[in-house]
Amino acid sequence: MTNNMKRIPLILMLGPQASGKSSFIKMNDLQNYTISADEIRIRLNGINSNNGHPQINFVGQTEKIVWQIFNQILQTRLQNGLPTIVDNTNLGGHGFNPINDILKRVPDNYQVYVIDCFKPLLDANDPLSKESLTHALKILDQRNRDREYSVNMDIIQRFVDYYAHFEIPNEVKVISSADLQKAQDLIDLVLNFNK
Repeated sequence: MTNNMKRIPLILMLGPQASGKSSFIKMNDLQNYTISADEIRIRLNGINSNNGHPQINFVGQTEKIVWQIFNQILQTRLQNGLPTIVDNTNLGGHGFNPINDILKRVPDNYQVYVIDCFKPLLDANDPLSKESLTHALKILDQRNRDREYSVNMDIIQRFVDYYAHFEIPNEVKVISSADLQKAQDLIDLVLNFNK
């Protein structure tokens, strides 16, 4: 591949549930480029109610199917050379790094980006301090109550903990969702890729 060839963007949204990943996608009209395990879960398992609020129905028996479908869609989009956005937490713990798992499948003609939607909620001077993470968790709790489909707060807490100890691979370009110019440049790259 020559240097003057455009690399296809693969964007991995990053952050615990309710950190603004899906909202970022919707605000920027990127839904047609996006794949999401939660959307697949909703289609397979429906939604349930938690105190009258719609909640994504996690069914352990179908998780394998959710990820098979997700991986097939991702692989097909990559094979077809399509700009793609992955709207998952893209966080993991206990030695599992979903970004590394995705990187194994990415062709050389792609550039992988991460849009970090959790970073803007953290204290800029000491982002991973207990106080910063606790404050951000309170924001996530409120957002979770206000969103279309909520998630149990213990799950969100677990993903905040994952974030605090998570390492993004060096070959990935990281952009904060609060860095409006860089985020807009990346959005434009997706929307205008084949024009």
